[in-house]
Amino acid sequence: MEAPVTLADVWYWILALLLWLYVFTDGFDLGVGILCLVEQNEPRRGIMIETVEGVWHANQTWLVMLGGVLFGAFPLVYGTVLAALYLPAGFLLFALMARGMGIEYRPETDDPRFWTQVFGWGSVAVTVAHGLLLGAILQGMSFDGLRYLGGPLDWLAPFPILVAVTLLCLYPMFAAAWLVLKTEGALQDAARLWGIRFGSAAVACLVLLVGYIALDGSLGHLVGRPGQGGLSPLFVLLLVVAVLNAALYFRALGKGWEHRPLMYCASMLAFVFLAFGLSVFPLIVPPAVTAASAAAPDDMLRVMLYVVGGLMPVVLFYNAYQYRVFRGKAVSGEEA
Repeated sequence: MEAPVTLADVWYWILALLLWLYVFTDGFDLGVGILCLVEQNEPRRGIMIETVEGVWHANQTWLVMLGGVLFGAFPLVYGTVLAALYLPAGFLLFALMARGMGIEYRPETDDPRFWTQVFGWGSVAVTVAHGLLLGAILQGMSFDGLRYLGGPLDWLAPFPILVAVTLLCLYPMFAAAWLVLKTEGALQDAARLWGIRFGSAAVACLVLLVGYIALDGSLGHLVGRPGQGGLSPLFVLLLVVAVLNAALYFRALGKGWEHRPLMYCASMLAFVFLAFGLSVFPLIVPPAVTAASAAAPDDMLRVMLYVVGGLMPVVLFYNAYQYRVFRGKAVSGEEA
C-alpha cells in the first residue's frame, strides 16, 4: 500500500516548481548578460539589455519566494546547507549585487561599456554560483544532526563544476530564444546563431553530466539507483523527452519561428527537473535528508499553504503584468 501524501511532500514539489520558475526566468536574464560578452557592438548590447530591463525585477520575485519557502517549510535545510556552503552562497550574493549594479547604472553613464562588462561578468559569476550550489547539494551532503561532516571546499568537486559549466551553456541558450522573441533584424539573426551554438553545447554538457552520473555509483541517488551505477528507466524516458524538446528548439530556430524556441526551452527544463526530482524524491538533500525529516511542523506547513497560496496569484499577476507592459520588440538604440 502506498504511503499517503504528506504536507512535506507537497512543499517539496512547491519548492521544485519555484526553483524551475526561477532557473528559467532568471536563466534568460543571466544568459543575456553572458551574451553581452559575446556581442562586441555596444548599441546592440544596449538593445539586448533593454529586453530584460523591464522584467528582471519580476523574475527575481521567484528567488525571494524560493528563499522564503526554504526558510519556512524546510528550516533544517536552510540552516544547515547554507551554512555549510557559505563560500559559494556569499559569492552568489556579491555576484547578484554586481549584476544588478551593471544593469541599473548602465543607462546613467555617457560611456556604458564598463557597466556592460559588470553586468556581463556579474551574470557569469551568478551562473557559476548557481551551478556550484546546486551541484554541491545534488552530489550529497552528510550531517550529524545539525553538524556538517564535510569539508569547506567539498563544493569545488568535479560534479558541481560540471553542473556550473552546463548552466553557462544553458542560460545563453534560453537567452538566445528570448532575444529571438524580443529583437529583429541582424540582432535576431545573431540570436538564432547563438541559440544553435549554445544549445548544442548545453545538450552536449547535459549528456556528459548524465554519463558522469551513470558511471559514478556514489551519484546513483540522482537517477533513481541509490548506491548503483547506470540509469533508471523513468529517468531515461524523461531525459529523452527533454532532448526531444531540445531538437524541437533547434527546428524552431531553423524555421524562423519566434515564440516556439522559448517555449521549448521551458518545456525542456521542466522535463529535466522532473527527471531529477522524481529520482531524488523524497530526498531533499542527498544522501539521507528527506523532505519529511527536514520539514517544519505540520501546523506551520499548513499555515504556510494559506499564506503562499494567497501570495502566488498576486506574484503571478504581477509578473504577467510586467511582461504585458514590456511586450513587443526592443528597438531603441542603433545597430552598427
